[in-house]
Amino acid sequence: MSWITRRVSRLARKVVGSGRLVARGERIVAGVSGGVDSLCMIHLLNAINQGDGHCWELQAVHVDPGFDGWSTARVTRACAAIGVPCTVLRTDVHGAAKQSGHDSCYACARERRKALFAFCDKQGSARLALAHILDDVNETFLMNLLFTSSARTILPVQPLFSGRLAIVRPLYYVDKGLVRRYARAVGIRAIRNRCPFGRSSSRSSVRRFLNRLYADDPRIRTNLFAGLHNLKVEYLPKPRHGKPRSVVERHRLPAVVSTPFGNSAPGGGS
Repeated sequence: MSWITRRVSRLARKVVGSGRLVARGERIVAGVSGGVDSLCMIHLLNAINQGDGHCWELQAVHVDPGFDGWSTARVTRACAAIGVPCTVLRTDVHGAAKQSGHDSCYACARERRKALFAFCDKQGSARLALAHILDDVNETFLMNLLFTSSARTILPVQPLFSGRLAIVRPLYYVDKGLVRRYARAVGIRAIRNRCPFGRSSSRSSVRRFLNRLYADDPRIRTNLFAGLHNLKVEYLPKPRHGKPRSVVERHRLPAVVSTPFGNSAPGGGS
């Protein structure tokens, strides 16, 4: 095992490897887009499962948004090569956007979330693994601050629906550079499925802004992430209405999502 695989594995174990969060023999549904982050996540979960003897039942799930030219076959082949079966869930993002009146990025995130939650309910899984990385934490914080006037981001473990489902983010402490090095070390190649709205989204704008800052001073990436976990509440304004909300409530999106678990508004990421 190379130093990079050992390092990334240690960081992932901070989230899932304790045995307390994901129990032995538990069923884990893992959302896989085909990008380098999600393929590294499923590879890492599979390696930790085999190496530590957790006996997890891993099931990869790919949500097809219905865009022209979208290839699901390459994603399922990539998962099969890693050793994890992949199920494809089909959605119609364009149709959902027209029906709801929301922009396509919002509709896509909403439809993916609904499909994944419904699949978890059908499979009886209480753990949904998503491949958000450290960079996504930073981006989500700035997006919410700039576009929703709220200071919130995504969590390494996010309980939903009164604890009946938890989103687990094994790559929460891993930045993009480490992900790319891990992918090279284990021979993973990303599947290129292009989103027609990717470059014009708010997240892409925030990502480009942050990447310019990171290029000027690489310390900004980890400084921003560490700062989110080192808030000086005595220097922050108090909530305007009533008592402070719980951690889970503060990290939920405003829109309600109807799922088999009930209505909820889970915290966002890409």
